[in-house]
Amino acid sequence: MEAVRTILDSAVPLVAALAVLCHLCWVAIRRSWERVAGLDRLRQSVVPLMERQRAESEALADLTCRLEEARGRLTAAEQRVNHIQRQIDTLDKEPPVFLHSLGAPGGNRRRFRADAQFDTTVAAAARAAGKPVNPAWRYGNRILVHALDLQSARREADHVFPQKGGYQVFFHAPVP
Repeated sequence: MEAVRTILDSAVPLVAALAVLCHLCWVAIRRSWERVAGLDRLRQSVVPLMERQRAESEALADLTCRLEEARGRLTAAEQRVNHIQRQIDTLDKEPPVFLHSLGAPGGNRRRFRADAQFDTTVAAAARAAGKPVNPAWRYGNRILVHALDLQSARREADHVFPQKGGYQVFFHAPVP
């Protein structure tokens, strides 16, 4: 009996230790399984969030691209506006040009261009006599005559701006 007692005394603590170890392993496996199952649920709940984040990232990239394109168009428009503003400023500094249109445009009529001036000696004499001189003649005056040929255009221009009245008319090549 003594032999059984020594065997039991040495085996019981070993079995107890093995039982405790098995119990701890079981508890650890069960808890880790629950955690793995929880992680799977978390992963499954994260997948739609990741897809949403990817879709929103693509939308952000698209909007960023569109923003850059809009900035480029805005810059081009601002440059055009600045260019036009410079042209307007240049034109504001230039004296005005008056356009006189003679004759009616028609199917077989051509356009002829001419420049008109009021003779400065005649203008000085008119001012000395107390007659007013139209201030438009201080600036450029262009004539656009619609006529069949150059001779009829000259006659029409001479009728409206007679040389005896102090006007000088200089014709250019016909306008195509």
